[in-house]
Amino acid sequence: MKKVYNILMGAAVLSIFFSCQGGLPPQVEEGEGGENTPVELPEPPSKPNSANQFYVDFFSTLEDEGYFFETRDSGVASEYVKGQTGMKSVVYMFDRADFTVGVSHPFNKMSYDINVYQFFAQTKPTTATTTEGTGMVTRYIISRYDGLAQNGAYMSGCTIPVPLNKSTPICIYTTKITSLAQMEEIYKAKSQALQGDAVIIGTVDNKVKEEVTNYIKNTMALRAEVYGSNDTKMDLLVVVPASYVCRAVEDGMRVNLPYYRVLIEKWM
Repeated sequence: MKKVYNILMGAAVLSIFFSCQGGLPPQVEEGEGGENTPVELPEPPSKPNSANQFYVDFFSTLEDEGYFFETRDSGVASEYVKGQTGMKSVVYMFDRADFTVGVSHPFNKMSYDINVYQFFAQTKPTTATTTEGTGMVTRYIISRYDGLAQNGAYMSGCTIPVPLNKSTPICIYTTKITSLAQMEEIYKAKSQALQGDAVIIGTVDNKVKEEVTNYIKNTMALRAEVYGSNDTKMDLLVVVPASYVCRAVEDGMRVNLPYYRVLIEKWM
């Protein structure tokens, strides 16, 4: 029987999501002048452990240029997911796969054709007819949703059983950061969840990426990296807890669909 899951959207839906579980965040010491002292996270092993690694594919032009499938064929995306070999990605994200009222979303057909679950993550306030966001598909049963929509900050994630050396429920979030204030809102609401088995793969505006990543490292005590170039409006943002590490990001292209393969390892 085909697995089909309707797209979820909007702050009203986010309000009923359950939170991902996590431990207490590391303490950030305060310096003599009242400023936060940078947190020193433990160094992960230099030798990767492939048994505890997983991929997430993030499709994006990093230009924030509008609806991703406006000039692209969602069938190409379906064929990519269906035909992937080797270590298959646990989640496929499609930046700016916006939802428009009254228009069938490409993921409806994709979920039916290639037997995947779908999820829609809102990233900006809804206009009269359109909700901007990131589309996500996965082969794994989604056991929990978690979301945030407050004071201009949006973040959504789904928990799936990631097949590591031992199957591990991991909450995979996405967000779009255009100001430090948005990251501060995420910290207020989700710092505890993000210290557990959770990662963020999203985008950050080039203009604020340095202050945002410094804030994540020094205040949230998480690992944060950006990938892209100064020639694009946005950069890819990868955030993981101290017990995880981002091992690599590989860029690729399927026809006219640009993507990034993010390799993450849970090392303790």
